[in-house]
Amino acid sequence: MAKAKDPTSVKNNPTVFVVFGATGDLSMKKIFPSFYKLHKNGLLPQVFKIIAAARTPHTNDSFTKTLEQLNGIENKKSWQEFVAKIQYIPLDIAENKNLTDLSTSLENFEKESKVCIKRVFYMAISQTIYESSIENLGKTKLNLGCQTHGEKARIVVEKPFGHDLKSAKELSSTLSKYFDEDQIYRIDHYLGKETVQNILAFRFGNELFEPIWNNHFVDHVQINLTEHIGVEKRGDYYEKSGALRDMVQNHLLQLLAVATMDMPEKFEAQSILAKKLAIISHIKRQTADEIAKSTIRGQYKNYTKEEKVNPKSQTETFALVRLYLDTIRWQGVPFYIRTGKKLTGKVTSIIFQFKEKGHKIFEDFWEQPLPNHVTLQIQPNEGIGIRLAAKKPGLATSLEPVDMEFCYKTSFDIPLPDAYERLLLDIILGDQSLFLSQEIVEESWKVIDPIREVWDAATPKLAIYEPGSWGPKEADDLIEKDGRKFLAPLLTICKI
Repeated sequence: MAKAKDPTSVKNNPTVFVVFGATGDLSMKKIFPSFYKLHKNGLLPQVFKIIAAARTPHTNDSFTKTLEQLNGIENKKSWQEFVAKIQYIPLDIAENKNLTDLSTSLENFEKESKVCIKRVFYMAISQTIYESSIENLGKTKLNLGCQTHGEKARIVVEKPFGHDLKSAKELSSTLSKYFDEDQIYRIDHYLGKETVQNILAFRFGNELFEPIWNNHFVDHVQINLTEHIGVEKRGDYYEKSGALRDMVQNHLLQLLAVATMDMPEKFEAQSILAKKLAIISHIKRQTADEIAKSTIRGQYKNYTKEEKVNPKSQTETFALVRLYLDTIRWQGVPFYIRTGKKLTGKVTSIIFQFKEKGHKIFEDFWEQPLPNHVTLQIQPNEGIGIRLAAKKPGLATSLEPVDMEFCYKTSFDIPLPDAYERLLLDIILGDQSLFLSQEIVEESWKVIDPIREVWDAATPKLAIYEPGSWGPKEADDLIEKDGRKFLAPLLTICKI
């Protein structure tokens, strides 16, 4: 991660990105805009090119004009400099059509540049055609990269990595036929967000917190990822996925790992990934009966009337999962992982609530218990908050909660980079710290598959909830049976 902040090291990395699925939403709204921001900030290699590849019969001009219309470009000069780096090639990678045009373009760029170029294949395509597409890269020997100086190609794959453990292994088997592990970048854009990375600095850079980051002091942890929108026009995808696969298996288990892992020996990919794997692999396995009692699946009212959704669908749009870690540090601490669509707002946060050990002498001076808690907010605006108990001004002794919060936007006079900017930069530099290993992917599915199996047997019963709420009442009932309640997941100071 530190390397990505050094513009000089970026400049000296001749690179060409081939973006398959270049006309899709991910490419048009995230990948290309992120490349443009890197260009504006002088954070692209001196020798650099993007080959946009898709089935749509665009020309260079028509493709870049579509990009411009979508992203509302203000600086025309900077934009023209950027689009000069883009070449559009119509092809179908899944059907192996026109891949020879791609090979020719790559070879010509290397000849013109007179240098061995690092080739990166970004698979911004449907996961249903991943395996055939990867096979075709191998058949055309595109996976070999620049052979003059042995510059290995790299491949970027987006989540979900399979839809269960079996399919994840099959995808890995296909990838490993043509790419070594150090060439594969499994991208989860949540790990590129500023606050996710700052969790490591917050914990390991401040002696104040790490000594109490354990089961002696922490009562429980709440991890939230909520959205105010529904499935929109993605009904066909969501019917095959559901909230459990779409969010819990990847984003939320990764947030759990980052927030609870032990300190890595070094601030480098191998050490960080090993500590994250240690957390995911130690999530306590549950029996079918335990899963039925520690999970809630919900669906927002009228979901079945959405476009491309089965009118009798049992697909969950809300998931609550209570997990435990089988480690010395976290033994006995419950983790409540909650996600859903059409909820009150768009929030991603991790809340550590601490035990009430130090407050007992004041229990006559409050109306209700005042546990300390730390909130790590990832969106809508990145920030960190700490709730403390303080005496209310006045002659009487009365305790009330007070919040100490900071928001990145107001605390640092530096624009926050988009997650994709950082991740694209790390791909160029060869830093895999913020990406997933195959072992982590497989261990995550080992957690999710048993839950999915129980849910597919209609246990627990699907709970219907009102759009605009925080989810079904059954979710509140579950945590309240444990003597706890859901906390407000949004920092007040970061509502700006």
